[in-house]
Amino acid sequence: MKIINARLRRQEALFTLDLQDGMIHRITAQAAMQTADAGDIDAQGRLAIPPFVEPHIHLDATLTAGEPEWNRSGTLFEGITRWSQRKASITPEDTRQRALKTIGMLRDFGVQHVRTHVDVTDPSLAALQALLAVKQEAADLIDLQIVAFPQEGIESYPNGRELMTRAIEMGADVVGGIPHYENTRDKGVSSVMFLDGPRPALRPPG
Repeated sequence: MKIINARLRRQEALFTLDLQDGMIHRITAQAAMQTADAGDIDAQGRLAIPPFVEPHIHLDATLTAGEPEWNRSGTLFEGITRWSQRKASITPEDTRQRALKTIGMLRDFGVQHVRTHVDVTDPSLAALQALLAVKQEAADLIDLQIVAFPQEGIESYPNGRELMTRAIEMGADVVGGIPHYENTRDKGVSSVMFLDGPRPALRPPG
C-alpha cells in the first residue's frame, strides 16, 4: 500500500510513502504527479503530517452537556455538580456509545493518540468498565490511555482509596488526583501522598 502525491513539511517535491504493516517503510521523491493504483491513497498534493495528540479529555462525560441541567454559572465546581447528577444514570453501554462517537470525531480531525480521564468516584466503576472495552474496540482507530481520575476526591469520597486501587487492578494505565477539590487542605495533601506512596496496587505494570 502507498500514499502518493503527498507533500512533506519544508519540502518542495511530491513524495510517495510506502506502507508496510501500518508503518511508513520508505519515502521517495516523485518527479511528477502519479496516478493511483488500486489500494493506493492519493494525497492529491496535500500535506502529510504525523497524527495529532489529545492529551486531556473526559470520554466518560462527552456529549452530556445539559443533562440533566446546564452549567449556568460556567464554573468548574458547578460543572462537577452537574456531572455528578448525570453520573448517577450512566451505564456501560451509554458510556460506550458516547465515547465511540467522540472517538470518531477525533479521528476525523487527525487525532490518533488520546489520554482520557475516567471518573472512578462511582462504586460501580461503570464508566471505567466501558472505557476499558472501548480501548480494545477502537484500537485500530486510536491509541487510548486511561487515567483513573477521582472526580469527587480520594479522601473526601467514601472508599476513595479502594476505588482507585480497584481501577488500577481493572486495567487503568495512569492515576490522577484532584487535591484542590478535597474537603480540607490536609485531605488534599493526603491524597497526593497516597498516589505517590509505596502501594504496589497503584503502580501499573511495566
